[in-house]
Amino acid sequence: MSEHHERPVGARPEADRSDWTEQDLLTVDEALPRLVEALHEAESELAATEDPDARAALTDRIATMRRVRENLTRR
Repeated sequence: MSEHHERPVGARPEADRSDWTEQDLLTVDEALPRLVEALHEAESELAATEDPDARAALTDRIATMRRVRENLTRR
């Protein structure tokens, strides 16, 4: 008996591949605006969040994004 794996209707064959196999990397010029947008979204989410655990996680995430932004803008 052969093993047959069905893909959900509409799913693309590449959906199961790792992003690392794509090697479709962003340039700094492409990544920086996306990072800045994500940073603004995280800051807005932090301002609207009262849960202490969520605030701590967002604060850490924002700090990391700010460090990455600084590294990208120094280039």
